[in-house]
Amino acid sequence: MTTKPTFYVFNNPSYVDFYPIQFGYERCKSLHSVGPMMKKHYLFHYIISGKGTFYVTDEQDEYKLSAGQGFLITSDTICSYEADKDQPWTYTWIEFDGLKTEHFLRAAGLSNKQPIFTQAEPAETSPLLAAMQALLKSHHASNAEIIGHTYLFISKLVELSQSKTYAHQHETKEFYIRESINFIERNYKNKITIEELADQCNLNRHYFTRLFKEYMQISPLQFLIEYRLSKSCELLANTSKSLQEIAEEIGYSNQFNYSTAFKRRYHISPYQWRKEHR
Repeated sequence: MTTKPTFYVFNNPSYVDFYPIQFGYERCKSLHSVGPMMKKHYLFHYIISGKGTFYVTDEQDEYKLSAGQGFLITSDTICSYEADKDQPWTYTWIEFDGLKTEHFLRAAGLSNKQPIFTQAEPAETSPLLAAMQALLKSHHASNAEIIGHTYLFISKLVELSQSKTYAHQHETKEFYIRESINFIERNYKNKITIEELADQCNLNRHYFTRLFKEYMQISPLQFLIEYRLSKSCELLANTSKSLQEIAEEIGYSNQFNYSTAFKRRYHISPYQWRKEHR
């Protein structure tokens, strides 16, 4: 027996750090399969009951999974998955992304090399399942509440994952990244250079840039641009300020440079974005 998949889409690009894209639930029929496919974002499935197989084409890996486990599909990875013939699985899923996604997944010990989530808790009483079910129930709630449930999901994923690591060197490097991001969040309205960010961490510019990109999968400069543009989305949607005023408020010297950067990122002008999201 199968049921029609239930899923909801979250479409608000003004949340840049960590946000859901879509989430849902499905009770699969025997041998129900998905893929091969390649996602642009991250997709996590939690198995509530039953069994199935997850295939990673790039690595030619095959994982037999059951209730209480989960599997992560990373961006730009070709994979597929199939329900068991005799005990087809039921799962809930969430697709997500954001500038801090790599940080959270690294804390949980999950990656394209280690895509399988395991835990000590029983499948149906797991706090992770409770967090994902709460997210499903909140689909009619405000954006802020949905974001809150998404953070609770990733918190439980990190907390319960049996593959998480605590290497001291790893934590020290993450401290540098957090410090630089905090500096950006406090000063994005001002002119910020990579040298200033590196100085905040007492690091050489080249080493800092390499470290930041290693952890965030994006350069410090691109992170700053993404952060500023996300703030401009909030201003476009919630204020009547002119484009020139918004440009100045997020650290751009003029409206032209701001509009060019916005269109390059969102493939739409700030004016058109405002019309669609006001």
